[in-house]
Amino acid sequence: MKSKLYLDTSIPSAYYDYSKPVRQLVTQKWFEIEAINYDLYMSLIGIGEIEKFLNIIKRDNIKKLIFDNNITILNINEPAVKLSREYIEKGAIPESEPEDALHIAIATVNGIESLASWNFKHVVSINPIKKIHEINRKHDYIIMEIGTLEIYGGSKYGNL
Repeated sequence: MKSKLYLDTSIPSAYYDYSKPVRQLVTQKWFEIEAINYDLYMSLIGIGEIEKFLNIIKRDNIKKLIFDNNITILNINEPAVKLSREYIEKGAIPESEPEDALHIAIATVNGIESLASWNFKHVVSINPIKKIHEINRKHDYIIMEIGTLEIYGGSKYGNL
């Protein structure tokens, strides 16, 4: 059985982000070689973020990437909204970043064991992760792994 991996918007977006070539290479190689090892998930919040991209070609390419990789799109539900509010209230995620809190909460309430992000400021950072784990433990939710694609098999592609 494959592991479940939730991708926040920064992951498929990095596939087409020419401003960060190493991150882009890792992401492209990961989708090419490693993605098949996971059941992949995103959420409607991510789709909404992608829809706001002004670059139509990038937006369409990301949607195609999602479709081509059979990424399951999860709905936003009341337990996730409630949990995301708690992440913000308890200081795990800044109030200015409600989408980040929703990504994590949606993955959590759906029992996804891992989350990948390139967001080092609000998601892939030790203090938010500690607080998220503390809140999730309090509610008997799964303690998910949170990291970049590098910990999900992508580390070997950064030095090609």
